[in-house]
Amino acid sequence: MNDNQFPPIADERLLTAMKAVNPPVEKLMADRLALRQEMRQTKDELELVRHYLIPRYIGIVKAIALGAATLALIALALALFKGLFEVKTTATLFASLLLPLWIVDLAETKFGRWIVHRNGRPEYVDRDGSEDL
Repeated sequence: MNDNQFPPIADERLLTAMKAVNPPVEKLMADRLALRQEMRQTKDELELVRHYLIPRYIGIVKAIALGAATLALIALALALFKGLFEVKTTATLFASLLLPLWIVDLAETKFGRWIVHRNGRPEYVDRDGSEDL
């Protein structure tokens, strides 16, 4: 004979252990909702960093790299014409000046490009072509 009725659990410790192992569905759904909200908040914070902070840092690094490269190029040209360096040494130093500019260019292709107009006003253009800042 098949009896589908299980005897009630008499031991309270066993009953609480079973409830701890198999929590109710409502608690699981609430935890899932809390995790989704936390994940959405973290994603929004990452987008904020991506859209506002990283382009600003790239702009600062670009300005520093361009300024340093310009000053170093002027110093190298003066040293070359004054006869302080050989042409091979000057070419190597000039090539090393291009490395920071190349790294900034790679970052700009990934995150967006800063354009400095003739009047000195910087403009940020995102990868998709929209102006964010």
